[in-house]
Amino acid sequence: MKRTGFIGGSDLYSIMKGDWHELWLVKTGRKESEDLSHLFNVNLGTYTEQFNLDWLMKQTGLSLTYPAKHPESLPTKIIDDVPYQARVDALAQDEEGNRFVVECKHTSSARTMTQMLDSYMPQMHLYMRVHEIKKCYLSVIFGNTWDFVVVDYSHDYWQKIHNEVWSFWCMVRDGIEPDTYSAKKINWTGVNINGLVARDANQDNEFVNLAHDFVNASHTAKTHEVIKKELRSMVQDNEREVFCDLLTIKRDKRGACRISINEGAA
Repeated sequence: MKRTGFIGGSDLYSIMKGDWHELWLVKTGRKESEDLSHLFNVNLGTYTEQFNLDWLMKQTGLSLTYPAKHPESLPTKIIDDVPYQARVDALAQDEEGNRFVVECKHTSSARTMTQMLDSYMPQMHLYMRVHEIKKCYLSVIFGNTWDFVVVDYSHDYWQKIHNEVWSFWCMVRDGIEPDTYSAKKINWTGVNINGLVARDANQDNEFVNLAHDFVNASHTAKTHEVIKKELRSMVQDNEREVFCDLLTIKRDKRGACRISINEGAA
């Protein structure tokens, strides 16, 4: 597949990981992209993609279309001189006519949805930006289990990603060989996931003090339960997660808030 002349979703994964030099060689035509067709996990993901999409349709009632089957018509959008291309796994529409991007992944059972979001948030935002669609389904097979989330488009988050891509593309355009670059992690806690946001509570003195009390009282059941109730009450209705250096509170799909002490805090 020709990979020069544009930035695609998988390219964002390399850019944000800091793998600029290798990608620059490919994008300037100095090197062929690596052939991954011999890798088991790549082939497995290819074979399970349609099943993943079919299962998503069955569970959600969405209707899907597959633009990637017509590569000659893949949408390209030029933003600040950067030519972006969106090879989505599918586009979806619900019964109310709302449109969605769909991205499918197949990974190991050891990974979490948060880790998948961390890896593919830039890619999903590129697709939403190019297609001018505000929501994306991320449908993931974890070993032999399945789950999905709905990600809302955040222009603030996208702009930070785009700034990194623009810096890289200028080097491609001008033939400037990049030096060593480190991975760049853009905070996405403010992005709505399933309609909920995450909050960093490290600057919330009341929350942090309660977190300390919770960790220190873990051996005293009665006190522990009282503090747990107070901490849970601090999670707002629009929040999926509230965290500080000591602990994290996450809301599950049933709405229950579960508290876990962060590694090294106990």
